[in-house]
Amino acid sequence: MDRNGADGIPDVLVDTSIDEQVFRALSERPRRYALYVLLDRESIETSELADVLTGWLYAAGRGMAGPEERERVRRDLYHVHLPMLVDAGLVECDEAYTVVELSALRVRVLELVQWSRAYERETGRDVRSTTDYRSGEV
Repeated sequence: MDRNGADGIPDVLVDTSIDEQVFRALSERPRRYALYVLLDRESIETSELADVLTGWLYAAGRGMAGPEERERVRRDLYHVHLPMLVDAGLVECDEAYTVVELSALRVRVLELVQWSRAYERETGRDVRSTTDYRSGEV
């Protein structure tokens, strides 16, 4: 975790060298979770990412996920979340958005994403630690 400043706020959260667009991209759980997957995998097909995110998001308290929910997550990935992550320079996609790859992140941006993942795990806001998305087991 990042060091805390005098006011108790982690330094990485107030780092003015990090573009505001990065903070906006990290403001939504589906985009953060997509980055967490990519920290471990570096590259993933968008359809598989939609499956993973559907499981994680609905395990986080939204109830049971069916085909409609998965389609909504997939649609939001294509039209909202991936374009925002691309614009923020956090991920790269092929022209058809079929494959997503983690961009070469600046050190402070990588620290911010890692801090976010650790914070969600520590505060219990992250259900991913109970789900192995590769095997589908909970």
